[in-house]
Amino acid sequence: MLRRTVRVHAQVSPDAGTAPQFTEDRIAAALADLGGAVQLSHGGTAEAFEAALTEAEVLFLTGQAPLHDLSRRAPKLRWISCTSAGVEGLLKLDLPRQVVLTNASGTHEPKAAEFTLTAVLMLNNQLPQLMTAQRAHRWAPRPASVVAGKTALILGMGALGGAAATALKAQGMRVVGNSRSGRPHPSVDVMTAGDGFRTHLPAADFLVIALPLTPETHGLIGRAELDLLPRHAGVVNIGRGEQLDAVALAAKLREGSLAGAVLDALPQEPLPEDSPLWDTPNLVVTAHCGLYDPVAYGPRCLDLFRANLRRFLAGEALHQVVERGRGY
Repeated sequence: MLRRTVRVHAQVSPDAGTAPQFTEDRIAAALADLGGAVQLSHGGTAEAFEAALTEAEVLFLTGQAPLHDLSRRAPKLRWISCTSAGVEGLLKLDLPRQVVLTNASGTHEPKAAEFTLTAVLMLNNQLPQLMTAQRAHRWAPRPASVVAGKTALILGMGALGGAAATALKAQGMRVVGNSRSGRPHPSVDVMTAGDGFRTHLPAADFLVIALPLTPETHGLIGRAELDLLPRHAGVVNIGRGEQLDAVALAAKLREGSLAGAVLDALPQEPLPEDSPLWDTPNLVVTAHCGLYDPVAYGPRCLDLFRANLRRFLAGEALHQVVERGRGY
């Protein structure tokens, strides 16, 4: 049985790229079957946010919002539901301990599988090299074999890494996984934990980074790790830009000691116009849009939120809860 009416405020920053997915009408329609159990407010300005905080128990957050001093400003707040899978920015704030934080983990799975497969196939077929040759007006044929039998090392076996593993395994690839726990995955041939991935770098044809950003993963892949990869290897980053030393990566691509890379996550976003990464040979930059499905992302987020809101109303444990000490 659902408990009393709950006040939900949807704060949707107009600067957020996903803002059109979360209009007031769309959110209201998604929650319509909850009837009078929800009192919904919606806004994008600081003034609307401040006005809603005094009574809001639930905050549905898209983009940035002034979240300082919530204990005083939002005394009734018990749950923040973020429409992003990555919440490292929120974890830097002093959120009240009684406020549960959830993210949008799981919404990117179908696109993560498809995009990672696309990136690996691009690298395998040497498209970054062919594109570099094209820009230089050079005719430089580079035939390639199929990916079946080659090895992909995936760092991070959450929703993104798991989806990537399933997609690559379906192509006949050998998949080595790595996670904090080392828990087995049905699409992974060899599972490692913690620093155990380093012993597998010399045998990796492709390195896929699909990690959340935490103090442990910040700067995880630097020059030393890249030097362990074979010269023909390619790198894919669908995690966070801060996990990979882009300067070291660019140096290796320029000197030819690494074959290619596809970066969806960059160290600075947007990437500055004067960044040398724009002109790094054999590098494809996809502007952190590779995992975003503009048709399905909003509905998936709202489905997860509605299901969690039902649990909240019923006094049940929420899903997609972020463990603050772990960072995801």
